[in-house]
Amino acid sequence: MIVDQDRSVASRSIVRAIGAVDALTIVDDVSSLSEGFSAIRRERAIAVAVLPSGLGGARTAATPRTIEIFYQTAFLSTGALTSALLQATITADLARQAPANAGVAGIALLRVPLPGVQVTLLGNPSASLEWYLGLLIGPAILHLLIAVTCAASLGRELVDGSMGPWAVRVGVPAMAAAGRLLPHVAIGTLWLCLWLLWLTLGQGFAFTGAIGLVAFGGLLLFVATAAISTLLIALTGEVATSLSASVIYAGSALAYSGASLPITGGIAVARIWSAILPLTHFVTLEMDQTIGVDGAIWAKQAAILMLSALVAGGGAALLLRRRARNSA
Repeated sequence: MIVDQDRSVASRSIVRAIGAVDALTIVDDVSSLSEGFSAIRRERAIAVAVLPSGLGGARTAATPRTIEIFYQTAFLSTGALTSALLQATITADLARQAPANAGVAGIALLRVPLPGVQVTLLGNPSASLEWYLGLLIGPAILHLLIAVTCAASLGRELVDGSMGPWAVRVGVPAMAAAGRLLPHVAIGTLWLCLWLLWLTLGQGFAFTGAIGLVAFGGLLLFVATAAISTLLIALTGEVATSLSASVIYAGSALAYSGASLPITGGIAVARIWSAILPLTHFVTLEMDQTIGVDGAIWAKQAAILMLSALVAGGGAALLLRRRARNSA
């Protein structure tokens, strides 16, 4: 992955030189570092080469440019090999460009250093089994617990397989359901925050990005989970069936999130199911923040979690309203 922030003759020459190496493949050429980090996190790219702005400008001893190469610990062997090839290729092309760019100032520029090439190893949570599993298991367990407890809580209001009488009694069933489920969401979010603090402050791990964005993403996940539980109760009218459905979708969500088992290249049903599950988008959001993907990428996953809550909650509200009219 190339992050070309310069878009000059010099940077285009480097891109062509990299593309000419048989062992290297450029998967994309973008201008945002966050896009490059996101591609690495999704295993679309092994390394990112950042060509800074001003690379093609006048070269002085006071302001040497630094080209950065990032690769992830998940690709330790291939990443090291790729970064070494990138470093050698970029350095060779910069040396080739130097005489052509020097012009009449060539003698003076002989003493000016070429732009440097710096290789950085990204802190991937998968480099530590405890850190990686901690990020996955804690939220997944809370997701399952909230799915089950919310379904059981609302299921207490069923009368002869319908929530119609309860919806008539409370007047505004959507607000009543929200009030009933609020403690589940609040307690789940509190436990997630404590879990993240234990991983970071207690165990010494750290997010390169913002831990607050992960906590807020967890809140959105739990709101969506509560909305889905409401929809299941409204649809089935049975506690046992709703609990079984909650266990099936929430209990298997981690396996289909793409974090524990690969989804890329899987059958269409598995990929579609993975995309529907809210935990998939929380895990993506969380893992992005471990390596510092910026807020714009985070917002996409957060928007999907919000949409999940709105679709499930809206469907449940319509069903409850219909049941209330039928029971009135």
